[in-house]
Amino acid sequence: MIRQVRIRRFKRFENETFVLPGNIVFAGPNNGGKTTVLQAIASWSVAFERWRLLNDFQRHKGAYPKAPLTRQVFSPVPLRSFDLLWHDRRYEGPVEIEISTDAWNATMEFIANTSEQVLVRPKPDVTPDVLRAVDFRTVFAPPMSGLGTAEPVYQAPKLAQLLGMGRPGEIIRNLLVQASETAAWAELCEGIRRLFGYELLPPDSSGPDIVAEYRPSHGARPLDIASAGSGFQQVLMLLTFMHTRSGSVLLVDEPDAHLHVILQDAIYGELRSVAARTNSQLVVATHSEVIIDSVDPGELCVLFDHPRLLADRLQRDRLRQALGILSQTDVMLAQSAPGILYVEGHTDLELLRAWAKVLNHPARDVLDKNLFWHPTVWENRDRADGVKARDHHRVLQLVRDGLPGLMLLDGDDRGEIPETPIDGQGLQVLRWSRYEAESYLFHPAALATFVKHAVGDATAPRHLEDLGRHLKDNYPPPFLANPLGDFPFLKGTKARKDLIPPALDAAGLPGIPYTRYHEIAVLMKPEEIHPEVVEKLDAILAAFGLPGREAKP
Repeated sequence: MIRQVRIRRFKRFENETFVLPGNIVFAGPNNGGKTTVLQAIASWSVAFERWRLLNDFQRHKGAYPKAPLTRQVFSPVPLRSFDLLWHDRRYEGPVEIEISTDAWNATMEFIANTSEQVLVRPKPDVTPDVLRAVDFRTVFAPPMSGLGTAEPVYQAPKLAQLLGMGRPGEIIRNLLVQASETAAWAELCEGIRRLFGYELLPPDSSGPDIVAEYRPSHGARPLDIASAGSGFQQVLMLLTFMHTRSGSVLLVDEPDAHLHVILQDAIYGELRSVAARTNSQLVVATHSEVIIDSVDPGELCVLFDHPRLLADRLQRDRLRQALGILSQTDVMLAQSAPGILYVEGHTDLELLRAWAKVLNHPARDVLDKNLFWHPTVWENRDRADGVKARDHHRVLQLVRDGLPGLMLLDGDDRGEIPETPIDGQGLQVLRWSRYEAESYLFHPAALATFVKHAVGDATAPRHLEDLGRHLKDNYPPPFLANPLGDFPFLKGTKARKDLIPPALDAAGLPGIPYTRYHEIAVLMKPEEIHPEVVEKLDAILAAFGLPGREAKP
């Protein structure tokens, strides 16, 4: 039984170690590396079997002899050229795949030779006696595809080649023939009956093509397996593999493919039971939430760029939730960003960027170049669309444990989500003291600059006069004298709807969409920006553990 796999310079993995507690399910998003782990294990097996054909178990000048392995017989990974096997297609040393079992540990090297061939050998740190004793068999079962209407009897090398090319549908009848010649046939038929209620009939290989049929119900006329649904074909392929390859490491890629949700719930339990009866080990890759929910947490390894074994049911539930929430961009940014910022929407983000630029604030770098952000959904609004910030941040911890977050709320939530200390830990919460971020744009001089910029110098005086009259008629003199002061109407009135649009309408600029309001911020002078804006920019740096650097000249 495999206990550990270490992969160096193989496809997406530069240097990664995977611990296998027994049967294991690798779960994660698409392109996360799940299938690559299975391919690495299968590649070790193919390379070792090819090297063993040399029948030379002695080191020569400190190294084992090399065996050629051509692309045509390299079944685990479909390749047009062997350079695709190397991490980032860069040859910086041999690909190394290390397998550790209960009885032995050995690393196979893949040494570049040509685009059509590599040279393989064990590393010299394993003794000849260990290599002679290695008994390691793998079966790589990709998702079912390509079941044809006719299939001749193939020899073992052809079966391995078609399977390695990802064409299991072209060999399933051959597998059924193998199964029918063993004591496992009765158990295979019982599994199919239990899962589907079908009667699997013994295949006939006496003619030019194999005839493989089933009865959908007792007494019904036999049907060819090609007539069945894709879900039945997928399960038939997996169970046939397992019953004909006892004592093997079964590498199963997406067993949930083509399966209804009810069968997804049952298939892993069935595979696990067969593996126990056949003394086999299951190594499964999936992103099915149903299968994840049916797996014991101790058998789950989450793959978000790096492997991580789950500890309990809570982490399993978070993984299931993560697969429904996180995008590939989320996974990528969580690995590199200093933290994640949750704001009401993109317009708030544009305001922060504009203010940081005007102020030449050090938060400008993270807001412009290395920002991971997500719209926040207020947790006291049950009908709001999207994902709640707390849920999103919680599942991100599976990607990068300890990733800090900052939720910057508008002031109109009435404090129902409590603020937290800004200490760089967990999900921190701040809110604007005014109604919303746009409230800090409501400054007579800033509005006047925007109006002048929009209408041009020639006609600006008349528009500015109308703006001034509107502000004087509707707002108290203390605000006009000190617009950075603390005024109740700025806390209780929605600026985006009830303050800025009427002012711009009065100035002769009706219908300016709020998505353009960041242009007001761009034109503001530093002295027109409220001190609280500076506090919030400082808080972003502190929340992400970034220093408040000296402002750039």
